[in-house]
This record gives sequence, C-alpha cells and structure tokens, in this order.
Amino acid sequence: MSIRFDNVSKTYEGQRQGLIGVSFAIEPGEMVFVTGHSGAGKSTMLRLLSRMEAPSEGDIEVLGESLSRMRRPAIPAYRRRLGLVFQDHRLLADRSVFENVALPLILAGTAEAEMRRRVGAVLEQLGLRGLDGVRPGSLSTGQQQRVGIARAIVARPPILLADEPTGNLDPHLSQEVMQLFLMLGAEGTTVLVASHDLPLIQRMRRRVLVLDRGRLIDDFRPTKAAA
Repeated sequence: MSIRFDNVSKTYEGQRQGLIGVSFAIEPGEMVFVTGHSGAGKSTMLRLLSRMEAPSEGDIEVLGESLSRMRRPAIPAYRRRLGLVFQDHRLLADRSVFENVALPLILAGTAEAEMRRRVGAVLEQLGLRGLDGVRPGSLSTGQQQRVGIARAIVARPPILLADEPTGNLDPHLSQEVMQLFLMLGAEGTTVLVASHDLPLIQRMRRRVLVLDRGRLIDDFRPTKAAA
C-alpha cells in the first residue's frame, strides 16, 4: 500500500476539527483526487501526509512508514521522497528557475549532466523552455505554478501531493498537467490531487475522495478511467 489512513482525526486549538475518523488506502501508481468545499479538510490531509502536522488520533502509513510514530529527525529525509505542489508555489526568489527546479536533484546528489537533462526535459514538458535563467519574480502566476510543478516531479518521486495544481492555469494547460501526472502514475508514482475543479475531475474519470466538514463522505470510483 502506498498511502493508508486508519481512522485519522485532526483537532486544532479551540476544538476545530480538521479531519474526523478518516480511513482509506491508495495503491502504488494510483491517481486520486480529493475534493470538497473550502474548509472540508483537503489541505489538512495534505499537511498530514507531508508531515507538516501530526494526527490527533489514528495512524497514517506512507510507503510502509507510520507517520504518527515518525521522529522529528527523520522528517526531512521522508519529505525528500515526496513531490509537493503548493498553492502558493514556495519558490526561492533569489534563485533562477533552473535552480528552483533542480533543488530536489541537488539534495539527492544527482550528477550535473543528468540533472541538466532532467530539468531541461521537465521545463520543456511544462512550456517553460528558455526561462531557466529567469528569477521567479519575473514570471506570471501561471508560470510560477508550472515551475512549482516542475520542481515537484523532476526527481520522479514515489508520491506526488498536489494542492490545487491547476488553480492558476488555463484549461488547456490544466489538461496537459493532468496528462503529465497520469504519465507519472503509469511509471509508478502515486498521485494525490486536492482540487475544486469539478469539471476537470469529471473529465479525468479517476477515483475521487469527497470530504465534508472533515469527514470522508464518498469514495467514488468511476467504471472507466480516462486514458
């Protein structure tokens, strides 16, 4: 199993419930969407999976490791196994596009020639060719989002967590990004996408987890997935 939630709850200060008794499992290479209204628990789920927060109850298992029992010194190494796409991009303003995208490969000790090949390929795939020397502040919001996606996928992580990855992209680019995610899934990456974009989710015809006020109210599996 790639990801498993076992009766997971998250309670914040003031007794606000982020998640309540959520259980599900995701297989390796599966692409799954999680949706729901604002405040339903989507971002809480991703923060728990990235170990930015710990559950109040229950257990989360990722790649065979229990996140609930993971000690703080082990968290950085765990996160390096994840591809993370953030709503706010979180790009390094003082680094070029190339340096931002290459960061996971630098941390992994990838040889320079291989690093340049991989970064060039992913920039090409995301329509960012020729922007490798540019600083993020010179880019449009949509371009910054694509740089964030490129950084998340360049190291071919076993798990990709994406929070509203197409929120700043036009429909054509959104579809291209989803096809890229599907390709990653075909290569074995487990992809979990939090999204409000219901038309896009319907077109993709992938499994959908539906959250409502912290509870998992539906686990919808279409009969035929998009190719």
